[in-house]
Amino acid sequence: MARSAKDIADMLERLQQYYAAVSTALVLLNDDDVLRLLQAKGYDLGSTIRLGRRDNSYYEGIKLWNAIHSVRRNAGFNLDFLGILFMTSLSWVGDELTKNGYFDETPELELFRHLRNGISHGNTFNLLKGEPRRPAKFKGFEITPALHGQGVLFEFMSTGDLFDLFDHVKAHLRSLP
Repeated sequence: MARSAKDIADMLERLQQYYAAVSTALVLLNDDDVLRLLQAKGYDLGSTIRLGRRDNSYYEGIKLWNAIHSVRRNAGFNLDFLGILFMTSLSWVGDELTKNGYFDETPELELFRHLRNGISHGNTFNLLKGEPRRPAKFKGFEITPALHGQGVLFEFMSTGDLFDLFDHVKAHLRSLP
């Protein structure tokens, strides 16, 4: 089912809000007062993460406190996790844009397409067969054949740059008829 341009803009807005909420939660997990609050709410050392299965049973193989302590003060995990959220957003929104032929194929949407393809190839640009076929640029970022093999997220663009692109794409999509 193809979504409208406005639906995709709204989806991108929600994904940005989810990113903000999750990144805040990661910061809060480093606060000892938050851990005491979790314990006061009944999350004891034996608590597990409970995930529903299709047969209405539950998977409970993740120990909550082990998980929390593995991410506390672990900048590498936090950056990886937040990077995965960006990659998921790029992929999901890119899939929706693909269903609509990237609407009017502006240079910014073409850049978005290449970012999506790059993260789908191990977070590395895979520019073959005459790519880019159309101008693909936004602000000071431009896709050129020389980027083949270079990393996408954290090398070519940083998180703030992606949020700038997301804001531009949202505004553009909302301007379409």
